[in-house]
Amino acid sequence: MAMPMYLGIDAGGTKTDCAVSNGAELLGQTTGASCKLAGVGPESARQRLQGTILNACKVAKISPRELQRVCIGMSGASSEEAAAWARQAIQEVASGEIYVVGDHVIAHRAAFGTSSGVLVVSGTGSIVFGRNQRGESARAGGRGPVASDEGSGFWIGKEAVAAALRSYDAGSSNGLLSTIAGHWKVPREEVVRGAYTCSVPKLAELAASISAAADAGDKAAREVAQWAGKELAALAGAVITRLWPQGGVVRVALAGGVLQGSALVRGAFCDAIRERHPAASVSFTCVRPVLGALEIAAHLDVHGAAQ
Repeated sequence: MAMPMYLGIDAGGTKTDCAVSNGAELLGQTTGASCKLAGVGPESARQRLQGTILNACKVAKISPRELQRVCIGMSGASSEEAAAWARQAIQEVASGEIYVVGDHVIAHRAAFGTSSGVLVVSGTGSIVFGRNQRGESARAGGRGPVASDEGSGFWIGKEAVAAALRSYDAGSSNGLLSTIAGHWKVPREEVVRGAYTCSVPKLAELAASISAAADAGDKAAREVAQWAGKELAALAGAVITRLWPQGGVVRVALAGGVLQGSALVRGAFCDAIRERHPAASVSFTCVRPVLGALEIAAHLDVHGAAQ
């Protein structure tokens, strides 16, 4: 009898990760371009998602029709329209049951398994999701760039552009305008003229350059990076307070390109969270959400609920 095959998918804002296993060992994994609906549109997102799935199965040397279960973690999973799109796109190239969950759910599973803890994610967007020893869960942030996503790559880009323009309007320069213009490969004047037209992906991609400038000692960039860490700590603090009102040791894990790519953001986060919750135990171990999706796919009961 053939072993069952499982597929885990992390549909992030900057990339799509896929991994295949037989429940006992990792058989293949691959990374493709982002298939985020809001970023690239339904048709392009479908092609990218399907292409990454097919590549992962090719690396694993299996047919996608051999898959027994698939778990995809994506932002907007609570929207029935988005979840239906994901199911249809996957069904066109693969077989098996399909389980659609939030990207924070697969990241939490990757960080803690079925144990308690607080997962802080900062990539293109941001969210904090926690589960305590009683199985109660809570979240903060993650409600989109207009009114939320504090401390995310988008937030860092937006605040950096805003700080650069404030400095420009005051007749001075804080260095950020040159950093932003250099990253976008445009004249400084074009940043001033067209900043209001910036898209979420275009702002989010600035985070790496702002982090590099901060590491090089740019004061304004350092202020933005440290502010991002404090904002993420405020979100994490809200979740900890709700789930552990009596205090106690709480495990905290960090995920996403911003936190994993900037020591300054991580440092500011740790300082701020320990000031609010001294017993918080922060881990810097790299969290790979796609492995959480794979674990969920391999451990679903017959009713489709994660064990």
